[in-house]
Amino acid sequence: MDYLKQADIPFDMLEQLGILLHTLSLNCEYKRPLVFDEPFSVYGTLVKFNGTTLELDYRVVSDKSGEVNAIGHSLHCLTDKNMKPIRLKNKYPDIYNRFLEYLKR
Repeated sequence: MDYLKQADIPFDMLEQLGILLHTLSLNCEYKRPLVFDEPFSVYGTLVKFNGTTLELDYRVVSDKSGEVNAIGHSLHCLTDKNMKPIRLKNKYPDIYNRFLEYLKR
């Protein structure tokens, strides 16, 4: 959700347009445990986008030590309310371009 907000593509805007974002797969590899109440941050990076699917990489980092606690990867698909994949480039070019711009960062 925060990643979409940073990319100026708020999730609620997608929902209002009838665009759903489904998680197709999610992987997580734990590197180091966090202790109870240890503050941490999650950093997401868009690594692939084709207009219908997008892939993100994640890092969970301890705010205290700066060490990476976990890395992850997720694959998502954009669909309409009938669960049919949407090609953003054709139907929502503005949103498509926002994803492309964020991918270049």
